[in-house]
Amino acid sequence: MFSSSKSILLFLSSLSIMGATHGAAANTQPLVAEMKVFEVEAKQKGQKQLKATDQVKPNSVLEYRVDYSNVSSNSLKNLKLNLPLPEYVTYTGQSAPKDTYASLDGKSFAKAPLTRIENGKKVNVPLREYRALQWNLSELKPKQKVTVSAQVRVNASK
Repeated sequence: MFSSSKSILLFLSSLSIMGATHGAAANTQPLVAEMKVFEVEAKQKGQKQLKATDQVKPNSVLEYRVDYSNVSSNSLKNLKLNLPLPEYVTYTGQSAPKDTYASLDGKSFAKAPLTRIENGKKVNVPLREYRALQWNLSELKPKQKVTVSAQVRVNASK
């Protein structure tokens, strides 16, 4: 069993926000991120219910949801909103908005799904190898907010 609060702290400490190029002090950053983690419970007919939780078990499906807010009086342009994926989770392929980029190292991003050449054939990279997701936003107006989300499955203990 993983402690969700410890995971959230680790996750938030690695959350990176790129593209806000204003040189401001830490508490006056123009772009503020607030992350929430929910456990996804399947309901009938493909519906889902999100439930706040403080403990997660192997094979649980979680939804990471990050609200990015422009708290400045200026538009922020060409933002790259990154969502690191801890090693103990596997991305399920479900994210919003759909125009998602992915990375195996948290540095180089390409449009998902990622592919590579194996034995001369182009194949999809397994989702378990994804280490970060990214959404590109051309503009976030003053006081505007955007939400990104991704679902992951907690890996079984080794």
